[in-house]
Amino acid sequence: MSMKDTVLARVAALPKMSLPELKATWRDLYGEDPPRTTSAHLVRRLAYRIQELSFGVDPAIEARIAAQAKALFSAPGRPKTKTKDYAEPMVGTRLVRSYKGIEYQVTVLADGFEYQGAKYRTLSKIATLITGANWSGPAFFGLKPRKEIKS
Repeated sequence: MSMKDTVLARVAALPKMSLPELKATWRDLYGEDPPRTTSAHLVRRLAYRIQELSFGVDPAIEARIAAQAKALFSAPGRPKTKTKDYAEPMVGTRLVRSYKGIEYQVTVLADGFEYQGAKYRTLSKIATLITGANWSGPAFFGLKPRKEIKS
């Protein structure tokens, strides 16, 4: 069996693998834990990696990608990270919201939020628990205005 046939067989086997098998393959090929993503995304990335390791990467393509990345991340006026459109409350702040006649309290922690004795990473998760619908947590608790619905 030629190298091309072997690579083709390995790539063809990827969609049939379970998520744990895909994660194990990722660790073998990348030497690190896989990102939290869908199995379909892992299949695509692993297929590329198998071919990359087997056939190499064209130096011209590698140079072009490096130049594009450098230009993208050094573009003037481009923010380094996404900025929030509201002010984060200070640690220890208690957010209070009345919803359907019930008062809800959330405490701001250094690494998230506390609601009814449990820790949460986002206010949106808490707002969803309270309302039963997907809500912007900062909007629900009044930290930023709700978006207008266009009609």
